[in-house]
Amino acid sequence: MRHFWTGFEATKSAAPVRFKKHVIVLYWSSSDKKGEDAKKTFHNLSIRHPSVVVKTIDIKKDPTSPLKHKVLELPTVILLKDGREIERLNMGNESSLLEHLFRKASI
Repeated sequence: MRHFWTGFEATKSAAPVRFKKHVIVLYWSSSDKKGEDAKKTFHNLSIRHPSVVVKTIDIKKDPTSPLKHKVLELPTVILLKDGREIERLNMGNESSLLEHLFRKASI
Protein backbone atom coordinates (compact mmCIF):
# COMPACT_ATOMS: atom_id res chain seq x y z
CA MET A 1 0.00 0.00 0.00
CA ARG A 2 2.84 2.36 0.73
CA HIS A 3 4.16 1.97 -2.80
CA PHE A 4 0.82 3.04 -4.30
CA TRP A 5 0.78 6.48 -2.56
CA THR A 6 4.36 7.39 -3.52
CA GLY A 7 4.48 10.63 -5.47
CA PHE A 8 0.98 11.91 -4.73
CA GLU A 9 2.26 14.52 -2.28
CA ALA A 10 4.46 16.21 -4.88
CA THR A 11 1.80 16.70 -7.57
CA LYS A 12 0.33 20.08 -8.29
CA SER A 13 -3.33 20.65 -8.81
CA ALA A 14 -4.53 22.66 -11.78
CA ALA A 15 -5.81 26.18 -11.37
CA PRO A 16 -9.59 26.44 -11.21
CA VAL A 17 -11.28 27.02 -14.52
CA ARG A 18 -12.78 30.49 -14.74
CA PHE A 19 -15.79 30.78 -17.00
CA LYS A 20 -16.13 33.96 -18.99
CA LYS A 21 -19.72 35.08 -18.84
CA HIS A 22 -20.69 38.03 -20.98
CA VAL A 23 -23.94 39.93 -20.56
CA ILE A 24 -25.15 42.84 -22.69
CA VAL A 25 -27.52 45.26 -20.95
CA LEU A 26 -29.68 47.82 -22.75
CA TYR A 27 -31.02 50.77 -20.77
CA TRP A 28 -33.85 52.45 -22.67
CA SER A 29 -37.01 54.47 -22.15
CA SER A 30 -40.38 53.50 -23.59
CA SER A 31 -41.29 57.16 -24.04
CA ASP A 32 -38.33 57.85 -26.37
CA LYS A 33 -38.44 57.04 -30.11
CA LYS A 34 -34.68 56.51 -30.18
CA GLY A 35 -35.04 54.01 -27.35
CA GLU A 36 -37.73 52.07 -29.20
CA ASP A 37 -35.50 51.86 -32.30
CA ALA A 38 -32.56 50.72 -30.20
CA LYS A 39 -34.68 48.02 -28.58
CA LYS A 40 -35.75 46.67 -31.98
CA THR A 41 -32.15 46.57 -33.22
CA PHE A 42 -31.06 44.98 -29.94
CA HIS A 43 -33.77 42.32 -30.23
CA ASN A 44 -32.84 41.46 -33.83
CA LEU A 45 -29.17 41.05 -32.89
CA SER A 46 -30.03 38.90 -29.87
CA ILE A 47 -31.88 36.52 -32.19
CA ARG A 48 -28.85 36.28 -34.50
CA HIS A 49 -26.52 35.66 -31.52
CA PRO A 50 -28.41 33.20 -29.28
CA SER A 51 -25.36 32.38 -27.14
CA VAL A 52 -25.16 35.94 -25.77
CA VAL A 53 -27.09 36.71 -22.60
CA VAL A 54 -29.02 39.96 -22.99
CA LYS A 55 -31.08 42.08 -20.65
CA THR A 56 -33.25 45.07 -21.49
CA ILE A 57 -34.21 47.53 -18.77
CA ASP A 58 -36.94 50.11 -19.25
CA ILE A 59 -36.10 52.96 -16.88
CA LYS A 60 -39.79 53.89 -16.64
CA LYS A 61 -40.44 50.57 -14.87
CA ASP A 62 -37.17 50.44 -12.90
CA PRO A 63 -35.85 53.99 -12.30
CA THR A 64 -33.15 53.00 -9.78
CA SER A 65 -31.42 50.46 -12.02
CA PRO A 66 -29.36 52.97 -14.11
CA LEU A 67 -27.68 54.20 -10.93
CA LYS A 68 -25.74 50.92 -10.66
CA HIS A 69 -23.85 51.64 -13.87
CA LYS A 70 -24.00 55.44 -13.78
CA VAL A 71 -26.10 55.69 -16.94
CA LEU A 72 -26.62 59.35 -17.87
CA GLU A 73 -27.77 59.07 -21.49
CA LEU A 74 -30.44 56.89 -23.09
CA PRO A 75 -30.32 54.48 -24.82
CA THR A 76 -27.11 53.01 -23.42
CA VAL A 77 -25.69 49.55 -24.05
CA ILE A 78 -23.19 48.07 -21.59
CA LEU A 79 -21.11 44.93 -22.12
CA LEU A 80 -20.36 43.15 -18.86
CA LYS A 81 -17.90 40.31 -18.27
CA ASP A 82 -18.18 38.53 -14.94
CA GLY A 83 -20.25 41.48 -13.68
CA ARG A 84 -17.67 44.13 -14.58
CA GLU A 85 -18.14 46.72 -17.28
CA ILE A 86 -15.95 46.24 -20.33
CA GLU A 87 -17.51 48.55 -22.91
CA ARG A 88 -20.25 51.15 -23.05
CA LEU A 89 -22.09 52.42 -26.08
CA ASN A 90 -24.41 55.44 -26.04
CA MET A 91 -26.58 54.50 -28.96
CA GLY A 92 -27.90 56.63 -31.69
CA ASN A 93 -28.36 54.47 -34.72
CA GLU A 94 -24.99 52.70 -34.67
CA SER A 95 -26.07 49.15 -35.42
CA SER A 96 -22.56 48.24 -36.63
CA LEU A 97 -21.08 49.11 -33.23
CA LEU A 98 -23.78 47.11 -31.51
CA GLU A 99 -23.06 44.19 -33.84
CA HIS A 100 -19.39 44.45 -32.79
CA LEU A 101 -20.39 44.18 -29.11
CA PHE A 102 -22.47 41.07 -29.80
CA ARG A 103 -19.60 39.43 -31.69
CA LYS A 104 -17.20 40.29 -28.88
CA ALA A 105 -19.57 38.77 -26.29
CA SER A 106 -20.06 35.55 -28.24
CA ILE A 107 -16.33 34.73 -28.26
